[in-house]
Amino acid sequence: MREKIHFYLNDLKNKYAIAIDVLIYGIIFIDVIDHGLQTMESMKPYQEILEYWDIVPLVVFSIEYVLRVYSSPKRSKFIFSFWGIVDFVALLPFYFGAPPALREIRFIRFLSLLKYEPSAIHLYDSFNKIKRELVIFSLITVFLLYIAAVGIYYFENPVQPEAFKDIFHCLWWSVATLTTVGYGDMYPVTDGGKVFSTFIIFISLGIIAVPAGLIASAFTDIFKK
Repeated sequence: MREKIHFYLNDLKNKYAIAIDVLIYGIIFIDVIDHGLQTMESMKPYQEILEYWDIVPLVVFSIEYVLRVYSSPKRSKFIFSFWGIVDFVALLPFYFGAPPALREIRFIRFLSLLKYEPSAIHLYDSFNKIKRELVIFSLITVFLLYIAAVGIYYFENPVQPEAFKDIFHCLWWSVATLTTVGYGDMYPVTDGGKVFSTFIIFISLGIIAVPAGLIASAFTDIFKK
C-alpha cells in the first residue's frame, strides 16, 4: 500500500499520477486566486463564500501531506526536505493560528512542475557545478553589506540622525546601494559619505558581475555537453 501511494504521488509518466498532480496544482492555483479576491473591496459581498473555499485546500492538502509522509521510504528525510517543509508551513495557519500569509508559500510548489521538463536538469547541474563559488560570494556580499552599513553610519549619523539611526537601519541603505537600486529614501550628504558610497558602489558592481559570469560560464559548459 505504501509503495502504491508513493508511486502515484511521485511518478512522472503514469496517467493517474499526472492526474493527481493536475488536481493538486489546480487547487493551489484556485486558492491563490481566491486569496487575491478576498483582498478586493468589490468582492466584500462574497467574502463568506470565498472563505468557505478554504475548507477544500485544507482537506486536500492535509490528506496529501499525511499520505506523503506515510508512503515515503524515508519519512524523516521527506519531512525535513525542502518540499516537505513547504507543505508543512503552508498548513500552519490552518492548525496552529500562524499568520495567514504563510499559506501563500504553497505557490512555490509550482516550481516542482520543472520535474516534467528535462532541460531543468541542465539548470540544476549548472548551479550545482558552481555552488561553492556562489556560497563564497554570498558570504562576501553579507560581509560587504555590514561594512557598508557601519561606514555610512559613522559618516552620516551625526548629520542625519533620523535617517541613519543605527547600523541596522543603515543595512537598508547598504542593500539599496549594493544592488544599485537606490530608492532615494536614504542618501549621503557629507563629503566623506559620498566618497565612501562611491567606493562601495564600484565594489558592489564587481561583486554582482563575478557571480553572473560564473553562472553564464556554467550554463555554456552544460549546454555544450
